[in-house]
Amino acid sequence: MKRKNWSMKFSAVMAGALLVLAGCQPVSNVDVNKVINSSFAVKSGEGRSTLALELTPSASSTQTPEEKKAFELLSKLKFDITEAKTQDALHASIKGNLEYSKGKIPFHLEISEMDYILWIEGAKKPIVFKNNPAAFPQGAAGGVELSEKLQQEIEDLAKNAVEKVPQLGGFFVNNFPNPSKITAGQVTETVYGESLSLTKVHAEVYGTELAALVKGFLTNVLADDAGLKDFISTLYDLYAPFVKAVMEEQGEAGNNAAIAPYLNNKTLAVEFLHNYIKTSLQQALAQYDQSVASLTEGGGEVVKPLLSDKHWIKLDLWVDKDYLPRKSAFEWNLTLPEDSGSPIQGVKVTSTSENWNVNKPVTVSKVDVSKGVNEWEPSSRITAGKLLSSLEPNSALYKLLKDDLHVTRKNIRLAAAPAGEVYGTQPYNDNGTVMVPVRFVTEQLDADVKWNGETKKVTITDPLSGSIIELTIGSTEAAVSGKTLTLEKPAQLVNSATYVPVRVVSEGMGANVAWEQDTQTVVITRE
Repeated sequence: MKRKNWSMKFSAVMAGALLVLAGCQPVSNVDVNKVINSSFAVKSGEGRSTLALELTPSASSTQTPEEKKAFELLSKLKFDITEAKTQDALHASIKGNLEYSKGKIPFHLEISEMDYILWIEGAKKPIVFKNNPAAFPQGAAGGVELSEKLQQEIEDLAKNAVEKVPQLGGFFVNNFPNPSKITAGQVTETVYGESLSLTKVHAEVYGTELAALVKGFLTNVLADDAGLKDFISTLYDLYAPFVKAVMEEQGEAGNNAAIAPYLNNKTLAVEFLHNYIKTSLQQALAQYDQSVASLTEGGGEVVKPLLSDKHWIKLDLWVDKDYLPRKSAFEWNLTLPEDSGSPIQGVKVTSTSENWNVNKPVTVSKVDVSKGVNEWEPSSRITAGKLLSSLEPNSALYKLLKDDLHVTRKNIRLAAAPAGEVYGTQPYNDNGTVMVPVRFVTEQLDADVKWNGETKKVTITDPLSGSIIELTIGSTEAAVSGKTLTLEKPAQLVNSATYVPVRVVSEGMGANVAWEQDTQTVVITRE
């Protein structure tokens, strides 16, 4: 269970990029280190932003008409965030539109504690992504039963991680060198209709200096003994209680002689990791130049564009007298060679943001859930079929996903094994009836499968078609959405897997089945 840090405004993310661009040295009497660390310390505020993606096709690539249509549809995407509010580290909201070539789709996202509530135009109900550990069924998290104590440890870890961001981020900020192009100075800018006297930091990094910047950072980290130990110590304080709680839940706290001494002795753990990281850094730096050269020579066609002047990052960040971020502009550009073989020659990402009421009282905009919600539990599979089942068929989002992007299109090919020689997920031909592994095939078709060991019954639920199929081991009868069908062969257990006739499963979910005699292959397709 991972929890995203939603306490940072978009400009704080831009400030994170600035640490790569600006390092920690003062520029024109502006303390860049303080600019970045102050951005990490943003706890609340309001803002608006844009994030745009632009793809340029390669003139030499060949695309099918369908591939060309999809490319044109998605070659220019834009998230226009018209309202962003951060109340505190665990409560935030975003309103905006996803814009693409055919129009725009409004959305509203609310982050509340450890849950995410999404309304998007076309959804039958707001979708709730349950990220609370209590939502996990027993045994879902790697076999660990989530007791109240462990649930609390996870929640504490998420909250503490947010609080540690400035401290952890500061380590990277302090050790990054400056790029060759960086300026700073006083300007007057308008933010949310207000004219402000701000400090503007402008930085650029080109691919030609990336290798040198990374080497400089590693060299600085190696020399920063105290900073590295503080960094490790902070990570220990953050994660050690959680690891100890998990081991106690599993009954391994006293059985793991290798790790127990480190979990119970912070000084020992920090010293061990410090020595290990320093040794690894020394080895990496000794071979750094040779490693970079090997990446760019011979078969380094993928790396070369990244280290060329056709790859760059540019950033402008405006901060107020308290060094709090108020405005930002970001550009990332990568151009590939004409003969790269990629259908995409250029990628460009741009963003802008402005913020107000920074670190002042802010209340999030709540999603309207008065008419109910569609809950997605953390243990459930999020599939294209499940997503489409939560949307109105006549909505723009449904048509974009199904008709334009064909996210539910399936083409499953399975080579059959001789009867009695079944291995893995292979189907087999039982005297003219193709038997397939029910869980593998149905999950490939985005359906859910449940097994009842007592009744030996398999229940398949297809969210896209709404079909429910019930089969029992040894029975030639199946129920498909309440109708009883007679099977060609009974469901069987083979190598602890349930096998059923392919047609009742596939066609019961609106798929087509074909048999290739020459290759002894069953082909299942669905739009």
